[in-house]
Amino acid sequence: MKPFAMILMGIAIFIQENPAAMSQEPFNLKNMTCNISSANTNNCTGVPTLRSGMLVITKAGTFNLKARYEGCFMVENITKSGKYESSYSKGTISLELLATTTKESKGAISDFPRTLGFANLNYDKLDGYFVDLSAAIHGRGRHIENITTSKLQCEVTE
Repeated sequence: MKPFAMILMGIAIFIQENPAAMSQEPFNLKNMTCNISSANTNNCTGVPTLRSGMLVITKAGTFNLKARYEGCFMVENITKSGKYESSYSKGTISLELLATTTKESKGAISDFPRTLGFANLNYDKLDGYFVDLSAAIHGRGRHIENITTSKLQCEVTE
């Protein structure tokens, strides 16, 4: 009986110190518009890499990304949209973006769903970073060094 009581006490202390740990919605997510800027724009890659963009996040669980991808010999503006899954921890929110539609500047449209990346935001300042997996996906996993982390700055648009 003693170990069981210790476990219950530990859980009670954890919940008391971390109320968000047991809550389904510890953060009231609002509609946001986020600017994405790449910290490293000097490297030339053979695989298109995210350089800048505008990410719109809705509290309804969807997103829209208008992004500029650059490679050594190409520049392409792409719009990706889809849904996201969110997870919360103390002081931060993480969004996994699942692109369900991709529209290229050349007119090609793809509706094959795939994970686009992860947006990680600070609750207070709504800043953070965006991890883009597109380059690795386009390179079929052969160019994992092209996974980029970009700066993310959001503002509430509600």
